Amino acid sequence: MEIVLVKSFTDKPWRSSSTYNLIERSLKEKWRVHSLTPKDPLSLFNYIRRLQWDHRKKLFVFNIAEYIDEKNKIGFLPQLLDELAIPHFGSSAESIETGLNKAATKELLIKNRIPTPRYFVVKDQKADIKADIKRIGFPLIVKPVSEGGHIGIKEDSIVYDDVGLNKIIIRVLEKNNQPALVEEFITGSGMREFSVGIIDGKTRLFTPIEINYKAMDVKEEILSFEAAQKDLERTILVTEEKIRNKVIDLAEKTFDIVGAKDYSRVDIRMNENDCYVLEINIMPGLGPNSFLPQAAKDIYGFEYPQFIQKMVENSIDRQ
Repeated sequence: MEIVLVKSFTDKPWRSSSTYNLIERSLKEKWRVHSLTPKDPLSLFNYIRRLQWDHRKKLFVFNIAEYIDEKNKIGFLPQLLDELAIPHFGSSAESIETGLNKAATKELLIKNRIPTPRYFVVKDQKADIKADIKRIGFPLIVKPVSEGGHIGIKEDSIVYDDVGLNKIIIRVLEKNNQPALVEEFITGSGMREFSVGIIDGKTRLFTPIEINYKAMDVKEEILSFEAAQKDLERTILVTEEKIRNKVIDLAEKTFDIVGAKDYSRVDIRMNENDCYVLEINIMPGLGPNSFLPQAAKDIYGFEYPQFIQKMVENSIDRQ
């Protein structure tokens, strides 16, 4: 088996050269690895086809990026790999597109009776949203509808009145160039937030952790883009069996209804009434300090190379 490692760099720490170097070293412990940083879809196709011809062996593609050019959203890598009909790490393009669209994910959750915060989508500044605001009430949180990695989420994304709401909606529409998802903000004295990683295989492994806001230097109890960039996130393991089982059950159901494969992370927020699925990150960060690999080490004792190798072996077995 030959492994093709596709690299697409961004300023995110989990898509940096240091992360890709760690991944490459981990893969090379078990397989022959060919690294590629494609400039466009044609260069990706040509490189892989040439490898198939030269080596006459089966190829497996390891990819953790949505786009060849993420800034301009050009070259949707999962779709390109699906079109190549070559085994590759991660979910299908269709499932990833669903997971990237927070509104589409929430519709699936509602259809399958999985609790999720109430919401509405704003597509332009002239939209009449008075009835929606009245239906849900403040506080609300505003997010880009189709972004991952906390992009577009700031501490002021939580709004408490019409003025603040309109301000953040305009920012999302203009700066993120996409509709705004306006969501019920789950808060209160009993609020807790969890992130459940899933490593799929013959035996599924779950990595439930709790966001430890008390240990974080943040004004608002949310995972903002700035907090992620400054590595302010702090977590603790979920030890209460009842809550652990509850969040694992919600995460697994979400994973299955979206059609995710190999790995994922589901974010869940709790108040005194219930637990609510916020979203699924079908391609969560796999940097050494990201939630999933850190929790896999803390819970299962996986060192980083072992973690990467296990996920690849699971994916190859599946396909």
